[in-house]
Amino acid sequence: MSLSEDELRAISSNSDDLIAYAKQLAGIDTGADALYVDGMPADHPPPADRIGNITVNADPFSAEYSDAGDAHIDITTKPAERKFRITSAGGSLGTKAPNGLNPSLGSTTDTAMLGITGPVPRLPLAFTGNINYVDDVIEQPIEADVPSLQSSSILTANSVTSKGKNVVYGLGANYARKENLRVNAELYIETAQHTNMGAGGISLPEAGVSQNSSAQEFRATVTQTTKHFVSNSGISIDWASSKVTANSSTLGVNVLGAFIAGGAAINQQSTPWIRWTLKDVVQSHWKNHLWSVGATVTRRGDEENILPNAYGQIYFDNLADYVLSATTGATNGTKIVTQGQGNAAYASYFAAPFIEAELLRRQRVVVRGGVRADAQTAGGVLFSPRLSAVADAQGFILRAGSGMFVKPWTNDIFLHVIENDGNHLNQYLTTNASLSGLATGTTTSQSEIVAKILPNLTPIHSWMSRISVEHTFKIFSPGIEYTWTDGTHLLGSQRLSAPVGSSAGWIDWLGSNRALQEHQIHLRALYTIRGQRLTAHYEWIHSRDNTDGPFSFPAVQNNIRGEWGPSSGLAAHNLTLVANSRLGPALSLTVVESWRSPLPLNITSGLDPEGDGLFTDRAGLPRNSGSGTDYNLMNMYVYRRLAIPKFLLRSSQRTYLHCNMQVLNLLNNQDASSFGTVLGSPLLGQPLAAAPGRSYQFSFSLSH
Repeated sequence: MSLSEDELRAISSNSDDLIAYAKQLAGIDTGADALYVDGMPADHPPPADRIGNITVNADPFSAEYSDAGDAHIDITTKPAERKFRITSAGGSLGTKAPNGLNPSLGSTTDTAMLGITGPVPRLPLAFTGNINYVDDVIEQPIEADVPSLQSSSILTANSVTSKGKNVVYGLGANYARKENLRVNAELYIETAQHTNMGAGGISLPEAGVSQNSSAQEFRATVTQTTKHFVSNSGISIDWASSKVTANSSTLGVNVLGAFIAGGAAINQQSTPWIRWTLKDVVQSHWKNHLWSVGATVTRRGDEENILPNAYGQIYFDNLADYVLSATTGATNGTKIVTQGQGNAAYASYFAAPFIEAELLRRQRVVVRGGVRADAQTAGGVLFSPRLSAVADAQGFILRAGSGMFVKPWTNDIFLHVIENDGNHLNQYLTTNASLSGLATGTTTSQSEIVAKILPNLTPIHSWMSRISVEHTFKIFSPGIEYTWTDGTHLLGSQRLSAPVGSSAGWIDWLGSNRALQEHQIHLRALYTIRGQRLTAHYEWIHSRDNTDGPFSFPAVQNNIRGEWGPSSGLAAHNLTLVANSRLGPALSLTVVESWRSPLPLNITSGLDPEGDGLFTDRAGLPRNSGSGTDYNLMNMYVYRRLAIPKFLLRSSQRTYLHCNMQVLNLLNNQDASSFGTVLGSPLLGQPLAAAPGRSYQFSFSLSH
């Protein structure tokens, strides 16, 4: 799916909205986003007025990338014009969006933007400038079940308000003196402040945190076209820092499935990091076949400085145990205290050279093949062969592909292990702890928990195969696609007793001994007539695995096999409908409907029979055996372009007023995003958070 500037302008002036719409039009409901801007990996999209084109999953089996299972999003920026003009100037206002659980609460978002472009005097350069401002105020209900006790300082709350401010400044330069050479450089600086993060649902305000962050991203790309080849090269440098501060440094109290109160586990945390990426890709025709060769090299360094909550956290199985401990001093809680100061750093290198070519080209058949080598610090070298083909058989377009995909480790995985190795931070576990003893510091720590990595840790790699067929019948184009994914060496953890003689009581072993099996069937239908378009996608997913990430633990620590079950966060049935209607050259209406079946939920007992402080026990239930409710969200976008008479502006340039109206959650459905999942809890099966109800957003912008 590829969308042009004109198609995107009819949806929104917000880059994240445009990416979400492109994914919906492509029928993608699962997986993370792998974002590339002008061919370079990026963490944030450019401002909407700089986007010239968005393409989703253009070539999933290209050896240039390794994004199997992710949404591969390519953004191409527009060339800067060598004349002064305003590319965007305006903002947006909206009605208060009612909360999905409590309509008396709501959220508002206000934005402002300005974009300009112009020439650099006496130089073959054009510059761009952008400012984008976003102000969010979100009111969330508190569903926590907190008993009123005279002996406790914990008070219930009905709601919490979180606020966020985000400002992005952008400056760019574009060189295009010759038609066969384009150089583009851009720098973006972002600052953000957020309050009461993590509060809401069963988390009381004192368990939340505030965050101040800044991020900078520099990107420069060079595209050179000659008679024999096309070269695309670039460099990107990203550096950022974040500081998180807890709302309260008091004792943390967790009653599983009922409420979370007191201070957060971390009083303060700062995380600076820097990353640079070099990339070069050369394409050429040789003997009438297309060849492509290139490489990507990345270096990322992360630091983290953690100041833990000195009082630690105490966990109770249920409300009755909490009340008993708070009123009588019963020793029925589990205490986890972290001491020390976690100041750690980790840097890694990643390199991926590749080569691919057309192995066969005929009038109705093209076969491409390639190989990629993924090398990462501590991960060795893994080769990823790829093969894909497309054929036209009497109007039926057949596509097939198969290949290996390697997913690099992220630095935070190793930072977590380094920090908790017993030399930086010391984490202690005490069973049979009392609330009063922990609050006064009189309880004695019993056993230490340290983190280690199992030998032979191997990067995640998956083998993916896909086949599809489609046909166009004048105004109707149906298609069907099947994808099979076999994932190996997924990450997961186990907390096991330390060997006799070890100073630690427990060891958290991080290993790459988990797996995934996934089958997907994707049906697509496209109906187009006289500028009106209806796109329908249905996807059936049967996905099974035995991990929820690198630091997820099994219910029974020595039984990984028992974790095999439905993959978290994936619905079995997904339906997307997108209706685009052109009501004239400057008026359009778009309606997007997204529906999915209930997501699997992991039901836990709230008990800790192994005494390891994890509370992952499921009372004999299979992993992800529960389910929530279905999700049904409809949004409507109305766009109108108006030409402003020249005599009003006294300008020789044509100026337009762009008007967008968004109606979000048009049907005003309650789309719950999380539920109570602890057996015996008063909130079991109850929704704890939901998407906002119906709201209206209006935006206006001027452009030449």
